Amino acid sequence: MRLKPLPFVVCLLQAALLLAVSLRASPAEACSQPPVPRTYYTLAESIPGDGASNVPLDGVLLFTSRGWALEGIFEDAHTGVHDVLTVTVTDLDTGELVPGQLRSWWGTPSGEVWQPNAPLLPNRSYSFVAALQQSDPRPGQAQGPTELHGTFSTGEQLSPPLEFLGELDVELESFEQDKYHCDPGMCSCDNKVGREVATRARIRVPGVQGGSPIGSYDFDIWVTDNTPYRFDVPAQEQRREHKVMDSWRAQSAGEPVETLFVFHGGYDFSYKPCFAWRAVDPAGRTLEGAPICPKETVHPRGFAFGCSVTPGTEGTAFLVLLGALLTVWRVRRRPMA
Repeated sequence: MRLKPLPFVVCLLQAALLLAVSLRASPAEACSQPPVPRTYYTLAESIPGDGASNVPLDGVLLFTSRGWALEGIFEDAHTGVHDVLTVTVTDLDTGELVPGQLRSWWGTPSGEVWQPNAPLLPNRSYSFVAALQQSDPRPGQAQGPTELHGTFSTGEQLSPPLEFLGELDVELESFEQDKYHCDPGMCSCDNKVGREVATRARIRVPGVQGGSPIGSYDFDIWVTDNTPYRFDVPAQEQRREHKVMDSWRAQSAGEPVETLFVFHGGYDFSYKPCFAWRAVDPAGRTLEGAPICPKETVHPRGFAFGCSVTPGTEGTAFLVLLGALLTVWRVRRRPMA
């Protein structure tokens, strides 16, 4: 039998169309971030507050703030309070400025942390000035100052070391959740198509004490396949070893806390998960706990395409095209009745 050219061409065009759809721009390329309203900031409080005493020699200052949207003023990239805040700390005995650095803290309460480059002197008095440098006019609804002034005095001790009051506990369990269909290239996945069985981990972080006495502790949890994540190795280098690298956070005021981690549905293979974890205080001190690798295996919920950047899209498209060509070949070889 001779292969008729028209069906063959139509099939190739359909396969090419499927290939084009599969290789269309990823969500990161198709969904650009719209302009965001510019924010005007005011300061709320400092921790420790004005007049605090017996501050640890390696203590930090935490500054909290409030944000107020500026109507009709937009910017392409969000400007955070970290970008406009300056903090000056002065030794009141000598009048010299104390070198330090600012960094963001996402615990409770969240804010900007000033940390000295070297331990402060014992039994010494210091002053601080926190100021927001903003060129936009102050909106009418804004409340609070744009500068905070205060003093504090140190004690004679450094902060106590971080200490865990137990171990990490992890239990894997199956549960049912809504299932959504994500169209390729769309910025959101809101098309509910039914229910599906997924896997989650019930994580219990232990109590913790020591470190900086302000705010909460932040637990940094990494979930990887087969072997634990290593905090002393850059994440980019570990991507050669791990196909799965998901992170999770939990916060605690020092007491044990339970949190739920839902395993990502975009992996098309089974693996044994490992949990690496550490506690972080507002001063940036860290304490790592012993990693846990449960015996259970996490199985895929299906190949998630469209809403997350999932490896293997090009290979899938190639298989679609190959399948179409094989169908044509089988039709060509089918004997006539």
